[in-house]
Amino acid sequence: MPEMNYAKKLRGWSLRDAADAGQLLEVTCQFCRTTYRFVPHDLLKLTTNVSLDRLASRFRCERCNRSDYMGLTVRQIWGSEYGKLSVRRLINVTTVKRPIWKDGVL
Repeated sequence: MPEMNYAKKLRGWSLRDAADAGQLLEVTCQFCRTTYRFVPHDLLKLTTNVSLDRLASRFRCERCNRSDYMGLTVRQIWGSEYGKLSVRRLINVTTVKRPIWKDGVL
């Protein structure tokens, strides 16, 4: 029997579900073949609880600066993988302040 479409599987799985199951999210740029792994708890601090099929479009590759080739897979962590996988963790969120000027007469 053929496997179900992976995008349909992701449609029924949310970011909160992946965090509760203890899974990792692998975001891969299909253009330059760079893979980033994220913990769902860290992504929940930045965004709302969204479906995983919509989450890949919110990422941008840091290497090639493209967002249209990003793909997302859900990965279950096994005991032998602890201490060997590189995972991106959220440390701090900064806000950029930009001044807005208006020209006027004194």
